[in-house]
Amino acid sequence: MEYLFGRRKTPAELLRQNQRALNKAIRELDREKSRMEMQEKKVIAEIKKMAKQNQMDSVKVMAKDLVRTRRYIKKFIIMKANIQAVSLKVQTLKSQDAMAQ
Repeated sequence: MEYLFGRRKTPAELLRQNQRALNKAIRELDREKSRMEMQEKKVIAEIKKMAKQNQMDSVKVMAKDLVRTRRYIKKFIIMKANIQAVSLKVQTLKSQDAMAQ
């Protein structure tokens, strides 16, 4: 019956699996943040272009988009910090367990 569901993972294997998942999430957040920063640069250039053409209605809409993009970048930074905090706690627990044994 044990072979039907596979063998149980040891705590060390579970820890490694969770650390890998956390690191993967951090990398994905970094990628998304860099995409947002590139989009921010494009929007700034577009705003300048529209301002030179004196299209103020378009500039207002794009400025709102710029503010929204900057808010998302800030959220990604906060999410990354939270995930890194969890990763650090997991690493600390691992080292405490190793010292206890």
